Amino acid sequence: MSSQQPHTHRSAQAGNISVEAAFLLPILMVLVLAFIDISRYYWTHTVVSSASAEAARLAVLFEPADSAVTACAVNRVRNGGISAVPTVQIGQRAANQPVSVTVSVGFDFLTLSQISPDILGHRTISATSVMIHQP
Repeated sequence: MSSQQPHTHRSAQAGNISVEAAFLLPILMVLVLAFIDISRYYWTHTVVSSASAEAARLAVLFEPADSAVTACAVNRVRNGGISAVPTVQIGQRAANQPVSVTVSVGFDFLTLSQISPDILGHRTISATSVMIHQP
C-alpha cells in the first residue's frame, strides 16, 4: 500500500504541471511573437534611417537627378530586406544650404495588430536626414 501512495502523488503532480503548462504556454508564445514584432519594427526603422542618410549624402555631394537620389533610397531599403516600396521626398537643393531627404515606408505588426488593431495596426515609419549641400 505504501508503494501506491507515492505513485499516485507523482501522477497527480505530473497532471498539475501539464495544466500549468497549458495555461502558460499561450501567454509565453504571445510574448515571444510580440518581441519579434517589436524587433521587426526597430529593424525597419534602422533600415529607413540608413536609407535617408545615404540618399541625403548622394543629394549633397554633386548634382544627381532626383530620380537617382530616390533610386539610392529605394535600393538601400530593398537591400535592408524590406519588400515595401518607400516614398522619398527630397528638399530644395541650393549651395551651402541644408537639404533634407525623407524616406517613409509602411509597416504592419503581425501579432500585436491581432491583439489591438486600433492602436497597433498599420504604421508609417519615416526618417529624415538633413545635410549641407556642397557647391
